[in-house]
Amino acid sequence: MSQHEFDFIARNGRRLRSFWRLPNAVWWVARIGTAGYPPRIRRRLAVTNVISAMVSLMTIPYILLYIFYDWYGLLPAIIAFSPQIVFYALTPYFHRYGPISGALYLCAMWLIFGLGYCMFFGREAGLHFYFLPGAAASMLVFGSERLLLSASVTALGLVAFLITEIFFVAPLDFIQVGPAFMSTLYYLTVPFAFLLIFTTSFFAFKEAAQAEMALESEHQFSERLLQNILPQAVATRLRDHHTQMVADQIPSATILFADIVDFTPRAARWQPQQVIAFLGRVFAQFDAIASAHGLEKIKTIGDAYMVAGGLPEPKPDHEAAVAHMALDILACCRRISEQIGEAVEVRIGLDTGPVVAGVIGSNKLLYDVWGDTVNTAAHMESHGVAGRIQVADGLKQRLEDRFDFELRGEIEVKGKGAMRVWFLTGAKADSPEGA
Repeated sequence: MSQHEFDFIARNGRRLRSFWRLPNAVWWVARIGTAGYPPRIRRRLAVTNVISAMVSLMTIPYILLYIFYDWYGLLPAIIAFSPQIVFYALTPYFHRYGPISGALYLCAMWLIFGLGYCMFFGREAGLHFYFLPGAAASMLVFGSERLLLSASVTALGLVAFLITEIFFVAPLDFIQVGPAFMSTLYYLTVPFAFLLIFTTSFFAFKEAAQAEMALESEHQFSERLLQNILPQAVATRLRDHHTQMVADQIPSATILFADIVDFTPRAARWQPQQVIAFLGRVFAQFDAIASAHGLEKIKTIGDAYMVAGGLPEPKPDHEAAVAHMALDILACCRRISEQIGEAVEVRIGLDTGPVVAGVIGSNKLLYDVWGDTVNTAAHMESHGVAGRIQVADGLKQRLEDRFDFELRGEIEVKGKGAMRVWFLTGAKADSPEGA
């Protein structure tokens, strides 16, 4: 994924988060009683709080209607249903008893008061429509992992709806109301029911959007992490081909090993934070040099740094690119020495030839390089001299028309015997950098 795509997703993610942002007053209500729960459960409890607060507030217009229409004749309804303003508002209190206690309490109040309303005023008031958003909200307040419980609540809502349709045809005998009151009750109920359905849908889509944003964020993080761990071409192969094995025979590559001289005694007298900061500072600059020359950092092992040229994708004249990087590393170390007031020197070893490269491991992936060329480059470094770049005969012969070398002589290398080695001292004056 390109940086442009990442930026586009980030911008739209911020806009979406801003769109879903609740007003401060609603957000304050949503958070009541949710402390101490994991984020996913807190979101579900917040939905429970908001719905219960809405139903509590929706009760007030009904009570006012009863009072202004006929407070004396509708006194039983006022007495019966006014308490639900408090009962619904108490829902967040029950979160302390468990993650679904508040939802169970809300559903119980919904069924009890819903049937009570329908019994008092009958089906012509349309009050049984409240069972529809309640059934829809059950999945939100209980969570998708409690599908059976949500289905049971939905079934109870259906039963209550059918009971109203079949048995609660007309208001109770002691409720004396006219057609105008029933129409007012109906046209008050229907918009409120639609509002609850809209609220339920809003939170359902909000939950889905948050899950999608979280998934996208994790995908972006995984992509960047994979590309930081592995070369981009290798990461693409792993992702597109759904394989855990990458093994390539590279006919020609150049390997560089650099090791910080006297790092162990320096680390022994420093605090851990100083050690990490120092290595981070040095290797960050090495990384920048490798990137500038189009080379691939393979790994760091302690204070050792390994780079390869010519892989995972072929690179023309990778030998010269690695040689220039080696010279730049020495210049970089001289600058760091001046900055910190303490000598920072490295031993560098190079070699070129065929290698095998691939990804090993299944849990912690690692792109690595093997072969005699790698071993020889490592020996060139370990048998090298501080502040010098040591190469074997083969690489010197490839680069001697563009770089200057100084013969060191023969050294004994384990497993290789006597080898004639050279110090790379610089690029020839008429050799352009990177040539």
